[in-house]
This record gives sequence, structure tokens and C-alpha cells, in this order.
Amino acid sequence: MLRCAIVGVGRWGQRLVDSCQQKGQPQSDKIRFTHAVARSPEKHADYCAAQQLQIHSDYQEVLNDDAIDAVVLATPHSQHFEQISAAADAGKHVFVEKPLTMRHDHAVMAADNASAANIVLAVGYNRRFLPAMQALKAMIDDGALGTITHMEGNFSGPFGLHYDKTMWRASTEESPAGGMTAMGIHIVDAFIWLGGPIAEVRAQSLGHILDVEMDDTTSVMLGFENGVSGMLSTLCATARQFRVQVFGTLGWAQLRDHHVFDTCALEQQQAETKNYAEVDIEFAELLAFADACQNKQPFLVTVEEAVHGIAVQDAIINSAQNSASLQTVCRHENWYPNLRNEKHFPSLNPASKTQ
Repeated sequence: MLRCAIVGVGRWGQRLVDSCQQKGQPQSDKIRFTHAVARSPEKHADYCAAQQLQIHSDYQEVLNDDAIDAVVLATPHSQHFEQISAAADAGKHVFVEKPLTMRHDHAVMAADNASAANIVLAVGYNRRFLPAMQALKAMIDDGALGTITHMEGNFSGPFGLHYDKTMWRASTEESPAGGMTAMGIHIVDAFIWLGGPIAEVRAQSLGHILDVEMDDTTSVMLGFENGVSGMLSTLCATARQFRVQVFGTLGWAQLRDHHVFDTCALEQQQAETKNYAEVDIEFAELLAFADACQNKQPFLVTVEEAVHGIAVQDAIINSAQNSASLQTVCRHENWYPNLRNEKHFPSLNPASKTQ
């Protein structure tokens, strides 16, 4: 049994714990949570009591506890590097929610520290554990789609509409390039898993809807090392969507949401749809983490892929920031005054911003 501490007892930290146990009773003999770390333990006392977790405010105190084998990090992105490094120094295995870190050099150092300490470092890209995503991967590997030419992905949601300036996710420090660190990075990881290393990105990230720092609409064109092209978008001021589509010379396949799988071969006039059973992908990834720690089984997301994903994230953020000045100039020049009105472009009118 892998004995874990959850670090960060917010909504997602609780989701991870709840996937593994109910009222403190584990769902498997592979993993359970026994401890928790929170900045304000009193806020989470009832939850931790219900899940039979010993709660602490001191992360280092938990790392020093011999009764804990691993830490699961559900903390702000900018804290991951230091928390991973501290866990490696203490010899604790680490499961960290995406993104691995906020900088590529930190990702490299975190991976090196984990390797030197001989601990497992696993990143929570839970969509890899979807049966439909695995079916898409199998079609590519088996050649069912022919030669792959292009990939598209979108992960969007409405959460930005409910953010206020007190929330850590609403800051540009934690959420540069809009929804990239919360949602878009999942598409990046899917692309890396399905298509291999990414060599080039060109991005724009716009913020004209939300009343917080972060952007609301981010789009990226990218190129893989093998010559395949790709498009990625992530929006945090619209209805929820998760979609990954792969095009090849023999047809295309598309994952919609978590379980709807569309395929269309060249000779077909319309796509065929298969619905996969829904699974608890958080439970699946944490079971795989336990197997990696205790049974030396390879985790589905390799450290090399996770580090490469942060290199791609860095490139997207830098590309978006470097184009921002040109976008600002274009918005304020009167090159097309007849189009600049509430009817055609309501989002360009400051009075239309969400109150």
C-alpha cells in the first residue's frame, strides 16, 4: 500500500483523494491517503476528518514523516518546482498535477533531482487514461489512419467567467497565455503522445472578455518534428469542450469529450460514432502511480515527455507575449473605423466587458 499525503486540499486535491477512498477507506490495496497539507488547516478540518487524514500546515513536516511514501501535489503551478525538489531531497515519490513546472529549466532540474534521488516523478495528464484516447493512439500506431498529416485539439470551459482577482488561477503568473496551464497543456500532452516531439509554435493569446488578468482566448499553430502540422485552442469564457482530432491519408478519428469517438475512412460518406464507457481517470492515474512506485511499472507519461511539454508551453507563452505589442497597436489604430463598432465587434467595446 502506497501511503500518500495530499498537498493542497482545494477542489482538485479533494477530487484526487475522493477517487481513491471514501470515508478514509481505500478503494484498492495499492494506494491510500493518510495525511494532508494545507495553508489554512482549519478550513479543511471537516473534510480531512471525514477522509481520516492527519492535516498539517508544514510541508516539510510531512516530508520528514517516515509513515509517508509519496506526496501528491495539487498546488499552484509556480510552487511545483520547489515542492518536487524538496520531496526528492526527502526521498519521497511525487505525483504532481500538470503542468510539471512553469519553466523548462525548472522542469529539467526537477527531473534530474528525481532521477538522482531514485524516486518516481509522475505528472497528472489524466486524459491519457481515457479508453477512447488509447483507441486513438492505437489507430495511429497500427496505421489505420495511414500517414498522419495534421492534428487539431481544443480544451475550453467557462471557469474564467467566475474568477475574481483573489483567485490564484486568475493571475498571469499562474495562468500565462490564458487557459494554457489549466487546459491547453492537456492538448499539448495528447499531441506529444500521439504525434511525437513538437518543433515549432506560433501563438496568440487575447484578453477582452474577463475582468481578471488572464487572457480568455488562446490559439496556437504548431509543427511536429516529423513534419505533421497542428492547431490548438483553449478558451476560458465559453461552454465546456474537449476535442482531439487526427487526420491521415486513410481517414480521420476524433475524440469528443471523454467517451465519444468518431471515425471516418476515405470510402465512408459519413462518420461512425462509438461511445466508450466512462471511467474514473483520476483513480486510474493514481493506481498507475502506485504501480510505478511499488512495482517498478513504467508510468504512462514519461518524464521526458513531461519535460518536453513544458518546453512547448514555454514556447507558446513566449510567442503569445512577443506578439502582444503588435496586437495592441492594431487595436488602437483607426485603419478600419467602419468595422470598429458594437454591432460587428462587441468585444472590442470596453463597455461590453463582463461586469
